[in-house]
Amino acid sequence: MSRPYATVFIHGLAKKPAPEKLKEIWLWGITRDNPNPAVFPPPNRGINLGSQGVPALFNYYADVFYGTDYETDIQSYYESDNELAILEGEQLDQIEPGLKLPKAVTPRERAFIQNFEAKLGASAALATLPASVATTSEATTPSNDASDLEIASWLPMAVKQAVMKKAAMEAFYFLFDKEYERADGTRFKVRQELRKRLLDDLAKAKEAGEKIVVVSHSMGTMVAYDVARNCPECPAIDTLITIGSPLGIQEVQDELVAIDAGAGGVDFPAAKVRRWINIYDPLDPVAAADPKLAGNFRPVDGKRVEDIKESNWGNWRHTSTHYFAGTQFRRVLRESIGIT
Repeated sequence: MSRPYATVFIHGLAKKPAPEKLKEIWLWGITRDNPNPAVFPPPNRGINLGSQGVPALFNYYADVFYGTDYETDIQSYYESDNELAILEGEQLDQIEPGLKLPKAVTPRERAFIQNFEAKLGASAALATLPASVATTSEATTPSNDASDLEIASWLPMAVKQAVMKKAAMEAFYFLFDKEYERADGTRFKVRQELRKRLLDDLAKAKEAGEKIVVVSHSMGTMVAYDVARNCPECPAIDTLITIGSPLGIQEVQDELVAIDAGAGGVDFPAAKVRRWINIYDPLDPVAAADPKLAGNFRPVDGKRVEDIKESNWGNWRHTSTHYFAGTQFRRVLRESIGIT
């Protein structure tokens, strides 16, 4: 039986846990009550999609790049009081063996890689807080239990730089629709594959609910926008929520311009999307190059991007579950799925 709403979640960059484990982490991030009350004062109730009768689908594409070599040590997804041991054990500042970094062929491709990495690198440097700030109200107190979350706020610059390299790699292969060969020999035309996966999940959501709400994070916001703007078979999306998005970067926009948009650049995907809300933390290194999107995406039919600033915490502000803890994010999600 179709419900009033169905949700589709799209993850971001880098290797991920297995799909079911990632789904568990994300639902935990949205459901828990009063996360980090020092940053988001109570009451800050969680949202249980299941009890609200809202089907949730999770669009997963990390295996295109990383195969089934899932992130299995979930400890690296939670903050800990033994930071050094995790860093040494996980080698988080390393690029995975077999991961093929982009090789530019044309001047446009070379310019994209150079400028994209430069902008993310500059953002990461600016987003690194002084230790005196990161250990006060701007950061959560480290602990060993699962109430603190995902990629830890204490990650040093070497780790962030490795993440930026992966971001550039994934963005390049997607935006230029390059063929990617995994370490096991499997090949994908990346943009075509990621489009297909999201369109499949959106079709399932259309069957499950009368209205579709999409929540996309990080690199997943590129896929969400591309499908909504450039794929005619995309079903109507009632609300698109982007968090920690790199869509403000000019080089990304240049590769997402639809043919019918012409010299006007990127625009609001009004034919498919009723409302688009962009939530950003100005210290998120992936979004910080240009976190506000309303000035970049031209309004269409009176529709424009709604930018909402919501700071989370720590030195690493890009974490999806940090965004999920926010009172503004939760307000927007409640409104989007019809919860008063």
